[in-house]
Amino acid sequence: MALVLGRLKPPDDPRLLVGTSTADDAGVFLLREGLALVQTVDMLTPMTEDPYAFGRIAAANSLSDIYAMGGEPLTALNIVGFPAPAPADWLAEILRGAQDTAEEAGTVIVGGHTFNEKEIKFGMAVTGTIAPDRIVTNAGARPGDALVLTKPLGCGIFTQQVLSETGPDPELAAAAVSSMMALNREASRAMLRHGVHSATDITGYGLLGHAQEMAEGSGVRLRFRLGDLPFLPRVRELAAQGLVDSGVAMNRQAFEERVVFADGIAGPDRDLLFGSETSGGLLIALAPERAGAMVEELRAVGVEACLVGGVTDGPAGTVETGGQ
Repeated sequence: MALVLGRLKPPDDPRLLVGTSTADDAGVFLLREGLALVQTVDMLTPMTEDPYAFGRIAAANSLSDIYAMGGEPLTALNIVGFPAPAPADWLAEILRGAQDTAEEAGTVIVGGHTFNEKEIKFGMAVTGTIAPDRIVTNAGARPGDALVLTKPLGCGIFTQQVLSETGPDPELAAAAVSSMMALNREASRAMLRHGVHSATDITGYGLLGHAQEMAEGSGVRLRFRLGDLPFLPRVRELAAQGLVDSGVAMNRQAFEERVVFADGIAGPDRDLLFGSETSGGLLIALAPERAGAMVEELRAVGVEACLVGGVTDGPAGTVETGGQ
């Protein structure tokens, strides 16, 4: 994507506070002194056979970019690709799920657009508000910061199981769907209270891809320890059995040159960390003396937050993953 955007003339408007230059989660546009708009758009194909759950997941995924920037979502537009022969009840359930998630977020769906498509796609264009002096970007991590992750990893393995002949493991399915439907609202509000320096949400580029973008934008090195990273039930076992998320190859090609693994980390675990996530958690960089309190606060309200690593001063733009 950077190669494509690099061919375009960048916007020349001082009111654009955050654009595409650091591959951030959303754009921020100054509306007036003290008030800015934060805007994003995202779409997904179904990763579950339950259309209502898919609607909730897709809505949470779209809203997450606003939360990653420290904003509050206000309005949303539905974007629907739907095959004409497909049952209308499916579409109604997708939209009902999205509406329930939007209402939970305090977001008003003001309209949308539907187009005929070979496969189902659904997402939202979301607009929120943010104070210009409280914008959180993926370019603010500082050496010495602690790293906190607020959802477990492994949604790509769940998606591959859904497509398999055996279907998803019930325990994994329940945990994955619950995690993907959950809003990142509490994590966003908590990181603001605890003096966040940088944040990004973990979605299609996986943990390592989004971490590399944070490292690049911040001019730092991010370090993880495999034993500290949270995973959905059974995904490491399934990866060891040969199940590979379809997004791994793309993410490896895009980010592998800037990623370093300890010698003891096996191929299946490396694939998991490159795997695509759907409606994943926030990766948050903040002062280490504040990180523990934030994790405890989030766990008290049901958010599966974990301390997963730290930030060092180089080599800039790289990510290191150590062993157990």
